[in-house]
Amino acid sequence: MYSIMHKTEIIALADEEKITEIINKALCPHCFTVGMPLYIWLDNRCVDKHRPHSRKLFKALRLRNSENTAELISVGHGVSITDNWWIQRDDENPDYSSLKKYNEQIADIALLGGSDSDERNTNGYLELGTVGSYEKAWRFEGRSWYMYKQGGIQELVSEYYSYLFLKAMDFNVAEYRIKSVKSAETGLSTTFMLSKDFTNNAEVDFEPFCNYFNDNEDPDFIIPRLPENLIKQYVMTVFYDALLFNGDRHNQNIGVIRDSSTGDIIDLAPGFDYNLGLIASGVPRINKNTGNVFTECILGNETCRRILKENIPGKQKIADSVKSATEGVKSALGLNDLNYVLIENYIKDTFDYISENI
Repeated sequence: MYSIMHKTEIIALADEEKITEIINKALCPHCFTVGMPLYIWLDNRCVDKHRPHSRKLFKALRLRNSENTAELISVGHGVSITDNWWIQRDDENPDYSSLKKYNEQIADIALLGGSDSDERNTNGYLELGTVGSYEKAWRFEGRSWYMYKQGGIQELVSEYYSYLFLKAMDFNVAEYRIKSVKSAETGLSTTFMLSKDFTNNAEVDFEPFCNYFNDNEDPDFIIPRLPENLIKQYVMTVFYDALLFNGDRHNQNIGVIRDSSTGDIIDLAPGFDYNLGLIASGVPRINKNTGNVFTECILGNETCRRILKENIPGKQKIADSVKSATEGVKSALGLNDLNYVLIENYIKDTFDYISENI
């Protein structure tokens, strides 16, 4: 039997297959119901087993079977950096704060595939709750957690350009920066995209849309089921995804912020995960007469059109933000030969098409 926890409080009970009792519904993940298979919740907060470095992580943690729910719980306890939910066996009583302490060696293995240390320190945060398909890991620096993520130059450009553009547009976006780290052994540098934990060490709980809408990403489905105060920001998220050619807004890449004391939904989470937009997934294109799949999604929804009519930014603001993002990427990455005009024109043309057809 298992106790599902929020910080130090038991909020639900489960056996190895399903949720058996709800104790505090207000603090439970939204998807929790009696009888819900336990793996549904755990799979959405577990490291991608197909990442090459995850196999090395499992080996370092002596996980014999990455599909074994009981083993994953015993080692990782379902801990995530951006919320306060976790799970324990009834015959154990681990200290929650200790489960979230920084383990640099494990972070190195998850991110880089290895560590300089020969020790096998399996205390603290073990990166098993770090979801996503790219090699990544949470590192604790100063007083904050930062997600380090690897990627090719196209992904770095796309994510950082998107961040700078959205920041210039005054959109609620997670904080990003670029950092190059030189290996003392090889002399080679690796460039990482860093994203700051927007929950500020889980002062609030981030809960992804998959807990509310499963894998249905259609605005026609989501909008009628959202709290009224979140609809505007959600529509603007969809709008900016169109401008940034971002087709990776699946329901783990968007979510809500919940009060960690009451469980109440406070706001939509800041925008994050733009590394597969713009030039990362091909050449961004839009037909000036017929649009593209992104504009069809927006213009086909009456609520999206209404909210955009009332809130669409000015054309000059778009132009200024594009210019700011271009200069920022040039400064950070030194890519003077990149065809920035391709990106700039796509954003401007998509904006024009939407503004003319809402």
